[in-house]
Amino acid sequence: MSTTNAVKDPKNGVISCWVCTGVMILVDILRITMLYQKKGIIDLIFLALIVIWIAISVYETVKYVKDKKKNA
Repeated sequence: MSTTNAVKDPKNGVISCWVCTGVMILVDILRITMLYQKKGIIDLIFLALIVIWIAISVYETVKYVKDKKKNA
């Protein structure tokens, strides 16, 4: 998997991944509670985005912990 190195500090990169994940979950909860309609494609899209974002966050966290242990 290639990397863009957009975030120079890996710790900040991990924190920002989890913040984005939390915001995605919060937006989905607000969307469901305030604009709840029939289940549709939008629900599946939001669910897929959240699952993908959680996977990215877990991957980045594991990578950060491995690098930290390796460099310690």
